[in-house]
Amino acid sequence: MFERRAYLLDVTDRSPTERTFHEIVDVLMRCRYTEFRPYSERGEFPESLDMKRLGAYCEIQGLKMIPTTRADYDALIASGECVAQSTEAPRSLAGRVEEMREGMERAEAAGRGKRMFVVTDFSDGYSWQPLAASLPGIILGGLFAASGAKAARMDLERELDAVLDAPLGGLVLRLGTLYLRGGAMRDGASEYFNILAGDCGYSRHPGITQYVLDDVSGVARGVRLAAERWTDRCDWAKEIVYMANLLDCACHRRDETRLRNLRDEHGRVWRMRFAPEGRVESLAKLPRF
Repeated sequence: MFERRAYLLDVTDRSPTERTFHEIVDVLMRCRYTEFRPYSERGEFPESLDMKRLGAYCEIQGLKMIPTTRADYDALIASGECVAQSTEAPRSLAGRVEEMREGMERAEAAGRGKRMFVVTDFSDGYSWQPLAASLPGIILGGLFAASGAKAARMDLERELDAVLDAPLGGLVLRLGTLYLRGGAMRDGASEYFNILAGDCGYSRHPGITQYVLDDVSGVARGVRLAAERWTDRCDWAKEIVYMANLLDCACHRRDETRLRNLRDEHGRVWRMRFAPEGRVESLAKLPRF
């Protein structure tokens, strides 16, 4: 068990709303973290974040909030008392759950004898992913840091259900393992991310056949329909619907109607979770015709 267990969230180009911030803190408390570290690459935190007020909420919940800059993070790693592991969500559409699991397990084993375990959630430059894509990594990191190797036996779906306060954990895991369909990863990215981000002439991996695309699209549509039943009472469900539509759009890259609807949905999800700043830049990353 690590004495200090921290979650580092990059807010350099995204500023969570106060409600979202509170939800994150509640998740960290449940997963037995001891520190929450908002991170800014530039060392300046968004004006919309009331750091004093948010720090007080963390303290009430039994967490220490430590604003962290690049220099602070580098010093932490250089100290030799810390092991860090990413949620591995970047450059994917719905997270990469099996990579998260393997990475957290390796980090726990490599860090035995050290005092601190840090789970990092860096931005990939106005990414499309909602916070729900990082939840499996946050939960895995917290439990491996607090319980050691025996956390490998956890029921991750049950843990997700408890965090989400709804039977949605299986849907998150289904979406977060779809990147494995077709067996393709290139340049550290899910092939479905590459397809959606690429131009119309993108040459997909030969393992991604039309049959595989139809299969992934069908699973994504099923997840969306299941999650939609919870959207009136759970913001996480809205994010799950959005992730399902990201994957579905990757399977229908040339469908202008789907992409137009996805852009509208991305804007709604952004406004739900983050301050308006950065929304235009994030929308600019989505495909256009």
